[in-house]
Amino acid sequence: MALALLALLSSASLSRDAKDKPNVIMLFVDDLGYGDLGFNGHPTTHTPNIDKLAWGGKVLSSWYSGCPVCSGSRAALMTGRQFARVGVPGVFGPDVQTGLPLNETTIANQLKKADYATAIMGKWHLGQRAMFLPASRGFDYYLGIPYSDDMGSARATPCQNGQQPASSRITLHDWTESYEELGFYDAEEQKASKGDPGASLLPLVYQDKAAGNTTVLEQPLDFTHLAEKYNDYVVNFIKTHASAPFFLYMPFSHVHTTAGNQPEQQYAGCKFINSTKRGRFGDALAEADWIIGNVFDAVNESGISQNTLTFFTGDNGPWMVKGKSGGSEGLLTGITAMYWNTGKGSTWEGGMHEAGFAHWPGVIEPMTRSSEVVSSMDVLPTVSALAGVPLPEGVVYDGKDMTPILMDSTGTAKSAHEFLFFYGGCARNPDRSNPHKAAWPSAVRYGQYKAYWCTAPGLGGCDTSVYPNCVAKHYNNVPLLFNVWEDPSEAYPLTQNDTNWKPPPELVPVLDAIQKAHDAEIASFVTGVLVAPPPLPSEKQPDGSYAYAICCDRSKQCDCNGKPSQLANLTQV
Repeated sequence: MALALLALLSSASLSRDAKDKPNVIMLFVDDLGYGDLGFNGHPTTHTPNIDKLAWGGKVLSSWYSGCPVCSGSRAALMTGRQFARVGVPGVFGPDVQTGLPLNETTIANQLKKADYATAIMGKWHLGQRAMFLPASRGFDYYLGIPYSDDMGSARATPCQNGQQPASSRITLHDWTESYEELGFYDAEEQKASKGDPGASLLPLVYQDKAAGNTTVLEQPLDFTHLAEKYNDYVVNFIKTHASAPFFLYMPFSHVHTTAGNQPEQQYAGCKFINSTKRGRFGDALAEADWIIGNVFDAVNESGISQNTLTFFTGDNGPWMVKGKSGGSEGLLTGITAMYWNTGKGSTWEGGMHEAGFAHWPGVIEPMTRSSEVVSSMDVLPTVSALAGVPLPEGVVYDGKDMTPILMDSTGTAKSAHEFLFFYGGCARNPDRSNPHKAAWPSAVRYGQYKAYWCTAPGLGGCDTSVYPNCVAKHYNNVPLLFNVWEDPSEAYPLTQNDTNWKPPPELVPVLDAIQKAHDAEIASFVTGVLVAPPPLPSEKQPDGSYAYAICCDRSKQCDCNGKPSQLANLTQV
């Protein structure tokens, strides 16, 4: 019976040409560093499934995120547009009134036009109110944590027994300070509700659009069994939708650090705890790799591997202040900075340059590699073209169709990005009078060059008494310039921020082209401004106030599934 079913699924998939509305799987790992994976050379990481996919496809060694922090990077991926153009801040809190603007078209919205089934697993982080959650943004199904896994306390069932540890709630201050310092979060601007208990306990949310259901399955959720739920959900989705085109977006909650009530601020199920040489971070990454392996077992068993295009990357660089729990930049260390915190939150290479690959058996040549510049913003225009769906008219897209690079077997295809600008960090228009002209680019990639008009440390900064250069720096005379083909660690600057410095003749046309592009970008760029939709009747509380955080039951103070973990109870798990 099983063989007959497999044959039926295989024949159904083979009736569709590989390039005819291919299935799309987007693997997006949270806070993953360029140096964290086996295929990029980490000596003790255990990621056999990710590595197999990378080597079976094309490694995209110059993949850039659309933002150095969470919500901005997801907005750029989902819309194909700069997060600042969309108006999304670096990060949304768990109790804010705003989210991804409702006039934006997501990848899921685009592919629904071509009759794709759509599902998302994991961290959404583009607004937690009903109108912003995935079922309102083109997705048929959703299972996940709607924001970062440190934005509230959770449980972790001890592996030796089933006892629930004592209560320990996170306070809002625990995660906000680092983001506020770099201008990535503003509670007043996002109109955060105050004192909402739903903002302190992590929920696990399920949505079924056709059924009209949004259900809080757990609050606080149980980290010990989260991956099992994720795994069952995505495998079932693939097997159920194998006969027609689908889009499966997997923005993992792994390997972002958790609140401080989990050991080493990481989590994994009992099968993976202490299973690797990299501590809890390695265990969490191995668990994500296990889910990915099961996803592609389901793809292969369903006979749809040649109909399935997979992208893999991270949302931003590693959170360096979290130490060994925060991941590795690899060789993207930003040596010229003269401080160590050049990861998440910064536009140094360590904060924006991601591990990435594309996998498509029979279409993308295996064991190939491209160093051409691609961006997370390229995914929407690329899959839209492959699905035969035109981009919406009258919309500025910063992403480009990367299909020529994916299909290239000769190594001659070039990036469609002449200039790829990076927003976030320390660059701001000094004239604050017009909010639609607020954002200025911090940096740009131009061929083999990367230029900076401003540099700053990543989230959390560093001790300036030890690292006096750990501050924002502006390059007003000439941008800080590197040849990142030759110098990915940014150790050898090609320019000096000195009025008396004169560029060598070979750099004059490079700097002229970069400055002209910068001036044109500033002149034409329109910064988006968030507008909060009016409150819903369901958000009104008995006292007449409004609450916007997700809550399983307000009569229980949003505490429906047992008390959050207490670190002392879990250190021996």
